[in-house]
Amino acid sequence: MFKPFKYFFISLFFIPLFIKGGTIDSLKRVLKDENKLAHPDKGLVKASIYLSDYYTRISFDTAKYYAALSRTLAKKLGNPTGIAMANNITGMNYTSVGYYDSAVPYLNQALENFKTIKDTTGIVFVQNNLAVVKMHLGKYADALKYYQQNLAFAESKKDYENMLLACNNMGITYHDWKKYDRALFYYKKALGILNTINEEERKGSVYNNIGEVYQKMGKIDSAQFYFEKSYLINKKYNKQHSLLITITSMGDINFQKGNYREAYKRYKDALVISKRIPDDLNTSLITIKIGKVLNKLNKYSLAKSYLLDGLKLSEQLGIKNNILEAYKGLIENGHLTKDPNLIYTYHQKYMALNDSLFNDKNMKAINEMEAKFKTAQKEREIAILTADKKAKELEIQMQRNQKYFIIIAVLLLLFVAYLLFNRYRIKQLKIKTTLEKARISIEQRLLRSQMNPHFIFNSLNSIGSFIGTKNISEAQSYLTKFAKLMRLILENSRKPDIPLEDEIQALQLNLELEKLRFENRFDFELKVDEDIDTENTYISPMLIQPFIENAIKHGFKNKKDKGFIKLSFTKSGNLLICEIEDNGIGREKAEQLKQQAGIKHNSLGTQVTSERFEDLKTIHPEAGFTIIDLKNDAGNPAGTKVIVKIPFEEE
Repeated sequence: MFKPFKYFFISLFFIPLFIKGGTIDSLKRVLKDENKLAHPDKGLVKASIYLSDYYTRISFDTAKYYAALSRTLAKKLGNPTGIAMANNITGMNYTSVGYYDSAVPYLNQALENFKTIKDTTGIVFVQNNLAVVKMHLGKYADALKYYQQNLAFAESKKDYENMLLACNNMGITYHDWKKYDRALFYYKKALGILNTINEEERKGSVYNNIGEVYQKMGKIDSAQFYFEKSYLINKKYNKQHSLLITITSMGDINFQKGNYREAYKRYKDALVISKRIPDDLNTSLITIKIGKVLNKLNKYSLAKSYLLDGLKLSEQLGIKNNILEAYKGLIENGHLTKDPNLIYTYHQKYMALNDSLFNDKNMKAINEMEAKFKTAQKEREIAILTADKKAKELEIQMQRNQKYFIIIAVLLLLFVAYLLFNRYRIKQLKIKTTLEKARISIEQRLLRSQMNPHFIFNSLNSIGSFIGTKNISEAQSYLTKFAKLMRLILENSRKPDIPLEDEIQALQLNLELEKLRFENRFDFELKVDEDIDTENTYISPMLIQPFIENAIKHGFKNKKDKGFIKLSFTKSGNLLICEIEDNGIGREKAEQLKQQAGIKHNSLGTQVTSERFEDLKTIHPEAGFTIIDLKNDAGNPAGTKVIVKIPFEEE
C-alpha cells in the first residue's frame, strides 16, 4: 500500500547549491564561520535547513540544533519564508522520532507563517505534513480535513499531480481508519485522474491498493480481480517491486480460497523476483509461505525444507514475525507427519518468542508514554523559565523607573504623577506574571499527582501477572486501558477546559483499572443526568479523581466486605454537581488506622484540588466541595459522600 508523502522543501532550494559543489562537510564548515553567522544571508538559512533534514535520519539532537540555527538566522535576516521552513523542519524532526504531540505546535506555526506570507505551495506542503502526523495520532478526521483542503486547492488550479496525491492519501487514511467504502471511493477517484492525464504506469499501485481493501472486506473475488489488473500493468512496465507485492497477494488470495496449487505457483514466481531484486525480507516470508502451502499439498519433506530455509534467513535478518510464521508452519508439519520431536521443539520456541514479542510491545508502549510525559514536563519547565525571565525583566524595568522618578520628581510634578501611574501598571503586570507562574506550578503538580507512581507500578505488575499466567487477552485489554488513561491525563492536564465526556471517560478508565488491580474488591456506578450534554459541556479537568482515589485508598483499604462507589452528575444553575458516595469505613476510622500505622502522608491530589478551587472561587464564588460523613441507623460510620460544585460552560 502507498504511504502518505511528506514534504521537506529541500529539492526546491538546493539544486543550485549542489551544482556549485556543496557537500555536507562543506555546509557544516560554512555554518561554523563566525563572520558569516554574524552577517547571515538566505544561503545560510537554506544550508542549516538542509542539514537539519539530513540529520533527521541520523541524529535527532543534531537535526534539532540545525533547525534552531535556521530559525535564528531567518529571524536575524527578517526572512519570513525561512522562519516558516525552520518551523516545518522542526516539526518533521519530532515526527521522525515519534514525538507527534511535540511536532504539532511547530507545524501549526509553520502553517500560520505560510498563510501570513500567502505562500500557497508552502501551505499545501505543511498541511500534508500535519495530515501525516494526525494519522499517526489516530486523528483521522483531522488528517482528512487537511487532505481535503489540499484537494480543493489542487482542483482549483487543475493541478493533477497534487489532486492525485491528495486522493491517494485520503484513500490510505480511510483504509487505515477501516472505512473501506470511502477508501475505495478515493482510490477510484485517483484512477479517474490517471485516466484524465492519460497515464497507465501508476495505475498498477492504485489497483493493488484497491485489491487490499477488498481483501480486508472479505470480498476475495473482487480483490483477485484488481490484483490481476495490477499484475498486468506492473509486468508491462517492469515494476519489479510492485510486481512482487502483487503476485504475493495473488498467492495469498488463492491460499485463502483453498486453491493451493495456484497459490504455490504464484509464490514460486514471487520468490524468483524477490531473489532477483534482491529483497531478503520478502524472500524469507515467501519461502515460509511456500512451505505452508506445501503442507496443504501433502509434500511434507519439501515443505519442511522450505520452512527451515525461510526460518534460517529470517533469523539472520532478525525478523521476529517471520520467525513465528516459520515456527507455526513447522508445528503444522510435525502434526501432519506425526513427529512429536518437531512439534515439541518448535512449539517451545514459538511460545518463548511470542512471549518475548509481547513484552517488547509492552515496553514500546510504555516508552512512548514516558516520552510523551517527558515532553509535556519539558514544555512546562520552559513555560516556568519564561515566566521567571519576564518577572526579572519587569523588576529591572521597575527599578529603572524608580531611578527616573527620583531625578525627574525635582523638576516636574506632573511627570511624577506619570511615573507613579507607570509604576502601578508594572506592579499589576508583575502580579499577573506571579499568578501565571502559580497556575503553571499547580498544573505541573496536578500532572504529577495524576501520574501516581504507585498506581503505575501496581498496574504494570498486574500486566506482568497476566502475562505470567498466559492470560494474554486480559493483559492486552489492561494495557490498552492503561495507555488510554495515561494519554487522557497528559492531554487533559494541558488544557484549561475539557468536554465533560472526556472527564467521564478518564474516570471510567481509572475506576475499571483500580477495580481490576484490587481484584474486584469494590463495584461502582456512574450516572449522568439526561439534561446534560456531555459533549458540549466544558469543565476544568481532573477535579473529581482525587476524591475517588481517597475513597478507594482509605475507604476500602481495611473494609472486610465489598465496597461500592456511586458517582452521579446533575446540573444546578451554572454549576455542575458531582456526588461521590462510598460505603467505606469513614474518615474518622481511616484517620485512626493511619495514626496507628504511623503514616503522616497527606494526599497531594486533594491539596492541589483545594488550591484549584480557591482559584476558581475568585471567578465563581459558589465553586467548591463539601465532605459529609455518612452514618447508619445505629450512628456508626457508613461511608463518605463528597459533593463537588464545578462551574461549567456550554457551547
